[in-house]
Amino acid sequence: MLNLMFCGNDKVFDGMLVSLLSIIKYTKKPLGVYILTMDLSEINESYIPVSERQAVFLEKLIKTVNCESTVKLIDISDIFKKEMTGSINILSSYTPYTMVRLFADEIEDIPDKILYLDTDTIASDSIEPVFDTDMEGAEFAGVIDYLGKWFIRYDYMNAGVMLLNMPQIRKTGVFKRARQMCGSKKMWFPDQTALNRCVKKKKFIDTRYNEQRRLHKDTCIRHFCKTLRLFPYFHTINIKPWQIDKLHEVFKIYIYDDILNEYTRQKRIYEEMG
Repeated sequence: MLNLMFCGNDKVFDGMLVSLLSIIKYTKKPLGVYILTMDLSEINESYIPVSERQAVFLEKLIKTVNCESTVKLIDISDIFKKEMTGSINILSSYTPYTMVRLFADEIEDIPDKILYLDTDTIASDSIEPVFDTDMEGAEFAGVIDYLGKWFIRYDYMNAGVMLLNMPQIRKTGVFKRARQMCGSKKMWFPDQTALNRCVKKKKFIDTRYNEQRRLHKDTCIRHFCKTLRLFPYFHTINIKPWQIDKLHEVFKIYIYDDILNEYTRQKRIYEEMG
C-alpha cells in the first residue's frame, strides 16, 4: 500500500479531491490516505476540521480504482492546542494548519513510510517510484525549494512534498524540535524553516517529484505554491489547481483538463448529496 498524508481544515477538500483524482489516474496500487485536521474555530470561525462526510466521499472515490484503498481522518485538536496555544506563529501569514504535519510523530497509526503532500499538488505520472527512495538514516526526503535556494540557503528544502521516515523522525525528535521552534521563534515560513533548521539528515530527490516552477515532460508532481515573477513587473502568483480559469489564463496549462473536468463533476455530486 502507498501511504499518503494531507493536512488542513475543511477548505482543503477541493485540493485533496483534485490531488487524489490525479494520483488515481496514474497509480493503481491501493492508497492509504491519512488526513490530519483540527478544530480551531475559537481562533477563526472558518477554522473548522475536515468533515467525516468529506473523508467518506474521498474514500469512495479512490476505491473505484482499487477497492483496498482507505481514507483515515485523524483529529489532532487536543494535542495541537496543548502544545501550540500561545505559539508566536499561530497567527502568521499562513494558517495554523501548516504546522499540523509536525504532530505526525505523536500519532501511532501513521505508517513508517508515508508521503506528505500539500493540497495544491497534482500528479502527472505514477507516484510509485518515489516510495522506492532509500531512506536509511534520513528523517525525510524532498526537493530543493526553488526560491529558498536563492534567498535563504542553497540546500533549503521545500516542505510541500516530503517522503517521511517516521521511525527515524521519532528517534531524532526532529518534529518535536520543529514544533518547539514554531512555538517560540517568529519565522516567515514557520514549519518549513523549522524543519530545515532542525533536521539532522535530509535526502534530496529529483525535482520531478515537486516541480514548483513550471511543467516539464518528466514532471511527476506539480506543486502550485506561491511563486514570484519578475516580468512584466515584480509580483507574486498564487494560483491553485482548482482555479481552472486562472490556470488556463495565466499559466496556459491545459494538460490537466481531464482531471479538472472530473473534479468539477465529482464536486457537483458531492454538493448535490447535501
